[in-house]
Amino acid sequence: MAVLAALLLACGVPSSAQAEEQDRIFSLWPLVDYRSSPRLEYSSLRLFGPLFKHERKGSEVEYGLRPLFFRAHDEEDGRRFAEYLYPVAGSRLAQDQRYFQVFRLFETDSDRRPDGSGDEFMLFPFIFYGQDRELGDYFAFFPFGGKLHGKFWRDEIRFTLFPLYGYTRKGDTEITNILWPIYARIEGENESGRKFWPLYGSSQKEGVYRKSFVLWPFYFNEHLRLDTDNPRHRRGVFPFYLADDSPTRSQRTWLWPFFSHIVDRERDYEEWNAPWPLVRRAQGAHRESRKFLPFFSQERTGAMERNWVLWPIFLHSRLTTEELVRERRQVLFFLYSNLEERLRLEDEPDYTRLKRVALWPLFNYERRQGVSHFSTLALLEPFFPDKGGVRRNWSPLYTLYQSKWDTQGNAVSSFLWNLYWKERRGADLAYEVFPLVSYRGEGGDMREFKFLKGLVHLRREPEGGRLSLFYLPWGFSWGEATQKP
Repeated sequence: MAVLAALLLACGVPSSAQAEEQDRIFSLWPLVDYRSSPRLEYSSLRLFGPLFKHERKGSEVEYGLRPLFFRAHDEEDGRRFAEYLYPVAGSRLAQDQRYFQVFRLFETDSDRRPDGSGDEFMLFPFIFYGQDRELGDYFAFFPFGGKLHGKFWRDEIRFTLFPLYGYTRKGDTEITNILWPIYARIEGENESGRKFWPLYGSSQKEGVYRKSFVLWPFYFNEHLRLDTDNPRHRRGVFPFYLADDSPTRSQRTWLWPFFSHIVDRERDYEEWNAPWPLVRRAQGAHRESRKFLPFFSQERTGAMERNWVLWPIFLHSRLTTEELVRERRQVLFFLYSNLEERLRLEDEPDYTRLKRVALWPLFNYERRQGVSHFSTLALLEPFFPDKGGVRRNWSPLYTLYQSKWDTQGNAVSSFLWNLYWKERRGADLAYEVFPLVSYRGEGGDMREFKFLKGLVHLRREPEGGRLSLFYLPWGFSWGEATQKP
């Protein structure tokens, strides 16, 4: 035990009396990396490089075994979430709410708050269960039978031996299906209709719409939004000719989707596609376009501009509003990407809120709110730049080198999961090249230096210094240094 205590002391773990006063670092790369800072209420333990992590930041605790699972919780408010082989499964807990999902196909959602909607359970597409404070409980076992509330954009759904019988309601419109989608009956306030798909169908709601089709989709005729100032008339003989007219917009399409002509009177532009999507010409206040793919494309739609050169080799896009300028350059979609968001503030008219540069699979760089982060390799980040689950569960496994820094001079960097690491907090500096040398300085002055994890151990304090050799718990002191092992 005495030998182990001496080794821990030589490797940087202070005695219990010192533990409350100073930062601690202990590293046996790549097996163990432990560091803590009582003044920052921070501690971190990593085992086997990036595989296992346990980290505490104040009341927030994170731990995980990558890529199998990652969990985080807040000890003060009880909130927690977990990810399992992200994005396969996940769960979250917040006060009286519990949620769990697998591929979004299996879901359980429990809400115990007085104003909540109750429990929900789904094993898509077979089992659905839920509680509704207003409509009551629902249960469905597809395709045998059941009812649902507030699912699939309908207020209510009922079915028995689907597709034999089905019933849906949205607002005051009720649709009954027999051998869906062959027969449907539509009923509602001033509304009726019959459909014998695909032979013939007709439905109408007085003053709102009229629809009919024959041999769908070859012929259809629809009058929509009759109760508005902008009624719409759609008809067509598919795919030879389609027409869509309203007071604000007209469109004609021949041999859908290749040839079309659009006149948008509300947004004041005219557009020709001949053939889509290779050739396009649009002119007007809202939209301008000159496209001849794959050679070039110049388009502007509202505040958005997009320019292609030798599609898909190079793309430049720019969004300009009164408050924001978002500009992006891409080569071969995700091979290279350079994104910058600039805010137009009164006191700082060209403030960069976000800058992100990625060259797949080599590196990813991001600067957000004054903090910069560089990492390599970058296998998934260029494709999912805003997915926190990717960075928590997958990025540490292949990130060979990373560095973070801010505008106040604080910085941290790591190579091969802390084989080499360096931290700077203002005038304080610490670094290590395992197992050769480690250094710690405060205020620009050296405080500790180690060679071979303590074979030579030099410690300096304002009142004196101490030198120990060969991992021994005693050494030579000078000045007023009287600290004993």
